[in-house]
Amino acid sequence: MMTAEGALLDALFTADMFPETFWEHGDDACDCTFQRVGMWTNPYLGKTLEVRMCCIWEELYKLFPQHVRTSSGFLDYNRNEWVPGQREWDGTTEMPRALWYRQIAERTGTPLPEVRTSYAALTPPQGVPEPEVPESEPDMLAALFQIVLDMAGRMDALEAK
Repeated sequence: MMTAEGALLDALFTADMFPETFWEHGDDACDCTFQRVGMWTNPYLGKTLEVRMCCIWEELYKLFPQHVRTSSGFLDYNRNEWVPGQREWDGTTEMPRALWYRQIAERTGTPLPEVRTSYAALTPPQGVPEPEVPESEPDMLAALFQIVLDMAGRMDALEAK
């Protein structure tokens, strides 16, 4: 037997009121260079807001070009230095496909939709997994702490006699 709440949820899902997929950073669902997606949800309001901020920003950039500047280089904010050019993938896992497509588009000047089509069957650069860290010797502080706990237990046992 279906509850009223279950029937309502069933009706809402069949009426396409809920999206089938969520927007995520790097989902390649738009052509923006810097994909940014915001999501806010609240069970007490019964609402969820998803915003492709990158697409909104693109439209704002067109309205206010005097307030937008793009630099051909990466600002390494750890060193406060400009690094020209693109860095090759040096991650520990496969390069995210959306990022790979954008890197190729920037490098070649090819439109992003064309890059997606041309490279869809190819594999993005693979990362180099971090080496496994061998198990280290037991932690001295933890060993000393265990000795103190054992001694305290023995003292409690002696006092109880």
